[in-house]
Parts: sequence; C-alpha cells; structure tokens
Amino acid sequence: MSKSYALFLGCYIPALQPFAEASLRQIAPRLNMKLIDMKGATCCPVPEIVRLADHNAWLYVSARNLALAESLGKDIMVVCNGCWETLYDSREALINNPPLMAEVNSKLLPLGKEFEGKIKVKHFLEVIVEDIGLKSLKTELKQPLSKLKVAVQYGCKLYKSLDEKFVSYFDDIIQTLGVKTVKYGAEKLCCGFPLSLYSLDKAMEERSKYKLDKMQTAKVDCMVTTCPGCYDVLEKAQLLLRRQGIRYEIPMLNLIELIAISLGFQPQEIGLDQHRIKTDALITKIGRGGN
Repeated sequence: MSKSYALFLGCYIPALQPFAEASLRQIAPRLNMKLIDMKGATCCPVPEIVRLADHNAWLYVSARNLALAESLGKDIMVVCNGCWETLYDSREALINNPPLMAEVNSKLLPLGKEFEGKIKVKHFLEVIVEDIGLKSLKTELKQPLSKLKVAVQYGCKLYKSLDEKFVSYFDDIIQTLGVKTVKYGAEKLCCGFPLSLYSLDKAMEERSKYKLDKMQTAKVDCMVTTCPGCYDVLEKAQLLLRRQGIRYEIPMLNLIELIAISLGFQPQEIGLDQHRIKTDALITKIGRGGN
C-alpha cells in the first residue's frame, strides 16, 4: 500500500543537483511512495542565514511551508538536511508553545494559511527506514554494488536527530545496499558549509581540502551524502582547487542516486552522467558501461 507525502525539495536540489530529484521521482513508485508536490513552497528558509539574521522571519516563512503541507493533509518528506533542521525545529517550537503558534498564525492569516501541528516533518532517511522498511527496500534491489568503496559524508545536521538516529539510518541503508564503506578518519569533520557562505576559499583551505585528502588517501570510488550543502561545497572545492594544480577525481553522489542505481535504473535515467565530477569510472565499476 502506497503512503503519500508532501514533498519538500528545498532550493539546492532543484537548482544545482537535479539528478537527486530525478532519482527520487524514479524510485518513489518502486518503493510505494506517492509524492505530492507542494505548490507555492519557498526556501525553508536556510537556518545559517535567515535564522541568524531575523529569527521571526525564519519562523514565519517556515511556518508557512508547514501550513502548505498541512493543507494537503500529508506529512512533509524532506530530502535536504538543512531543510529538515529548519522545518523540524520550527514545528517543535510552535507545537510546544501555543502562544507562539497563535502569534505566528496571526501573521499567516492574511495569506489564508494556518498551522495547527497536525503533520510531521520526516527526513528521507526516516521514511526509508521507518515507513518503507529496510526489508522492503532489499526486496527491490536489482544491481549489486558490493564492488563499490564509498566514503560517507553524514553532514553535521544528521547528528542533531534524536539519539543521532539519522546517522544510524544512513549506515543501515548503505549496509542494505551492500556497499562497502571506507573509514577515512574525517567523517565527523564539517565539510566547510556554512563557512563557505562567508568565504569559499577559507572553507576549502580549513575544511574541504582536509576531507578530500583523507578520502583520496583511502582510495574511495565515490563520496555519498544526503546533504546538498556538503555536496555543493565538496564538489566546488574539487573544481576550484584544480586552479592550484591540486586534482581530485572523487565522484559525488546523493544517497538517493545510489539507491536508484541499486534498484536497477540506468545512469542516464537519473542524470548520473551529468555530474560535474565525472562518474565514468564509477559507472564502469558497477557494470553499467561508460557515460
């Protein structure tokens, strides 16, 4: 039986990582997920900018997004770690403080919106493990990935989940896919975001390069993450460091892409051949031919 979700894509994935969205839309029917697009949804908004600059504005905008999902009568499924943090934190703030909820709803009233706290905010990892189930995922696997050696980039925000359960869920999914994870010694180190919002050069020098050096030394086939921010910074670092004669060739994958591949989808169906860090060797290694 299919379960429906209000899909919150955020900004980064549609604009910069469309292959993650393509993968999600491909795997959803296979895993009995019905995705309902949230028409009119905006930026979550990003906590590292808006929440610091104007907490009320951050809360009002996120509450509007929550109200949109609630009008659909569906829990929100979030595929961005940052969006999850904003929407989860704002929901918790509202449902645990009735006067605050009333104040926020007074701001939403002219927009014809109201949030009552009837829906939940669910990370994609949470949906896969708790709603779909790892056994159901395993029954759909078509493409063995046991040859792959991957570096996992959890991202800081997964550690903010209750008892760090999203970190465990990430590992559980990777294990279900049969992928070999390689410990590279910098899994918990920040990728460089949000420092990159202040200075990309500083982020690369003090964070990204160290992580990439560790991954390269570990001879991984690719890096896998669920955080579009981590993906963006570590990809940009690889491309920009080439100007200094420093070259990495570490393909970057969203975990959703890895799931799509394991379910048997062709690289071209999900846009794996459109990555800026070439994935030719990766595709060949999993037995799918070249780009």
